[in-house]
Amino acid sequence: METTTVRAGIPVSIASTRGPESIRQFAASLGAGVHAVPLEEALESEIIFVAIPFLAVEQFAKSLPDWTGKTVVDTMNAHYAPGSAEVLRGRLSTRYVAEQLSGADVVEAFNHLPANTLAAELDPKLGRRVILIATDSPRAGDRIADLAGQLGLAAVQLGRVDEGGRLIQAPNALVLRNLTEQPLQ
Repeated sequence: METTTVRAGIPVSIASTRGPESIRQFAASLGAGVHAVPLEEALESEIIFVAIPFLAVEQFAKSLPDWTGKTVVDTMNAHYAPGSAEVLRGRLSTRYVAEQLSGADVVEAFNHLPANTLAAELDPKLGRRVILIATDSPRAGDRIADLAGQLGLAAVQLGRVDEGGRLIQAPNALVLRNLTEQPLQ
């Protein structure tokens, strides 16, 4: 299975708390541009996608003493995580993630569709798959929108987390909506 990032020529590092050896075979299955690295090395990146069990966020946040200068893409959905309601206490999950990753520009994106849908190539005649983005940092939103464009996707920025982010947090209105952008004729 070739991933969108490999098709776009964007190198990707993936990490696990269990070390790179635990995911080396998985990384190799994703294509030549995907490399398993130690977590410390992955955390040196400017843009970090977080795809971990939601309840592991607090522990993951301790991986760096200060997240300033990092753009973190929250790809998680807390809705199905047992015990998440007690942790969130009415807060949106991306706001909780931002609280844990002090100093980071947190962007909620790539979480409204299943990973296999995101990775699947779309027939160009159908348009480009839409990625929905919400963030309290317009600069970070623009960075992730640019990245989505490089991946051949169409980014739609929905505004702040408390506005647009609410729409792409399970089980709300835009979750599992596989939208496409088609050129005007």
